[in-house]
Amino acid sequence: MLNHMRPFMLGLAASVLWAASASATTYYVDFADGDNSADGQSPQSAWKHAPGDPNATDNPAAVDLQGGDTVIFRGGVAYHGSLRIEASGEPGNPITYDANTQGTFGQDRAILDGGRVVEGWQRAQSADEVGGNPRWQEIFYADFDLDISSNVDPDQFVTHRKAPRDTQAPWQRVILVDGDDGLLPIAQSPKPSDPFYPDLPRDFYRSEHRLEVDEDRGISILIDEQNLTAEDPDHYDGMTIGVHGGNNHVYFAPVRGYDPDEHRLIMPQFNPSRYDQTRYALYNVPGLIENPGEWAIRPLGDGRSRIYLLPDRVVDGEPDNIGYPVKETAVTIRNGASHIAVRGFLIQRYSGGQGGVSVARNDPRSQGITVAGCEIRFVAGHAGIGPHHADDVIIENNYIHHNPGWTTALFINRVNGYEVRNNYLYKNSGSGIRHYEAENGVLANNYVLEHFGMHASAVNVYEGCENVLLEGNYIQGTSPINRNAENITFRNNVIDAMGRSAVTVPIWQSGRTRGRDVENITFENNTFVRTGDAGWASAIFGQSGASTPRGLVVRHNVMDRPYGQLEGTFEQNIYLREPGSEFMGEGNLVIDDLEQLFIDPENGDFRRRPDGPMMDAGADVPPPPGPPVME
Repeated sequence: MLNHMRPFMLGLAASVLWAASASATTYYVDFADGDNSADGQSPQSAWKHAPGDPNATDNPAAVDLQGGDTVIFRGGVAYHGSLRIEASGEPGNPITYDANTQGTFGQDRAILDGGRVVEGWQRAQSADEVGGNPRWQEIFYADFDLDISSNVDPDQFVTHRKAPRDTQAPWQRVILVDGDDGLLPIAQSPKPSDPFYPDLPRDFYRSEHRLEVDEDRGISILIDEQNLTAEDPDHYDGMTIGVHGGNNHVYFAPVRGYDPDEHRLIMPQFNPSRYDQTRYALYNVPGLIENPGEWAIRPLGDGRSRIYLLPDRVVDGEPDNIGYPVKETAVTIRNGASHIAVRGFLIQRYSGGQGGVSVARNDPRSQGITVAGCEIRFVAGHAGIGPHHADDVIIENNYIHHNPGWTTALFINRVNGYEVRNNYLYKNSGSGIRHYEAENGVLANNYVLEHFGMHASAVNVYEGCENVLLEGNYIQGTSPINRNAENITFRNNVIDAMGRSAVTVPIWQSGRTRGRDVENITFENNTFVRTGDAGWASAIFGQSGASTPRGLVVRHNVMDRPYGQLEGTFEQNIYLREPGSEFMGEGNLVIDDLEQLFIDPENGDFRRRPDGPMMDAGADVPPPPGPPVME
């Protein structure tokens, strides 16, 4: 659990014990030493598999869980499997899946692990084996049973997100994890500024030529005299190219050929819109491996693939504890299962499914779902936690971080009645918190940090959201509102664009889902700071050419200027940049000196400096602590 939230969690655990009925049963699961033929009702007679695991047999497969029942997993043990929860508890008396939060069964917390350790490593025997790589003597390879031929040889471009599993980029299909230390970066050129984000166009090569399309031949042609300088026509064979295009996306496809005389790469036809300049990167061949931890993967045929790796460390003559996911989703609550609690797990190394904890869409809808005190990492899927079409959801005290493959930390999708509190969301490859048609919700006291992946937002409120309160959150990045949002309140939040985003809260009205009306949006006592240098840089931006948001109230904020198509009440704000005269209103000030206003803006402390001007403006939210230590 999060150390700085321990008193709350202890109270939460006590309430769970109080709610359990006298007839409730506690079951024990020990993946290392359990026995499915035992009764499962004591640590000494624990089961190997949990109820809901498709691999469960005998008693855990047959048990009928009831409201108040608790399934405790042995602490310190990695449970290799997936859970599909279909039994329901009762209001106030849930079925609980618990990772030893009371510390009575094993040591520390239990782990849900969907990964497998790579075995059978061999050293490369020549430079030719690894594409002529000059560090060939340090590179290892290993073979395993997985067919990725469709991932390296599609006949079209696929987007960096939402591509079908059998066509998505190879390093999204197979993610490589160095034990507990973190994700390993795919071999790439040019090297990204942050290896966790392999698809940011600001790190790409830039050609002054527009990408050409030859529809008759079904190909695209990239010309780049500056960067495509190899003399060997086979130099780019086997590489994947990523191209920035469309509506600010990156698309991947295999390189089909190369003309060194014309500095031209040939690839499948690129159908999305193209930009005047072409930004691109090259991926996934052993010849691009340069730094420790980088890897590439190739199909071998007959359903097998080979990983090439320059390891960061070698133990007993081979790379140590390198794993990859073999399971898709850790926990799925499905078929309308209701009144379920999932508490305290470390969830890691799942890929290609719904993510860490998912509530599946179903009729009837699931109700009364709680996910609390979990750490979710190294998961590539839909979301770290993703309730879909559910009612009365609580997500609190979770630490969700370093999930690749355009994985959102939290996806609140068609949920009615929810609380998202005290979560620490850090550096996930998709957005921090996504909302779609969510109603009657509260986001309070969350840290949403470093979500700067391709086409990602920190927090978005999209497509028909109603009656949502965001209060006391510390957010880094952009938090857009889009498409038919009503009764949305931002109160006492910090949103720090960190100079990487042109705007903190854009109001977009593109798209068609549930209309385009945006009304009754209130911003009170927020601090919106450090937007970029674009000409339209602003704290709140209204999309031109769309309907004007109705019922907009902007009061007692410290913020960059409003900009664009906006009307409403603008009063008692401190603007950090001169706005248009229509936004000055009553009692507004313009002060562009952050040091005059905030305690320590350079280090992210945007609380007001004592005795400054208009002290009732701005947020009172402390800077984020370091990443939490889970117990």
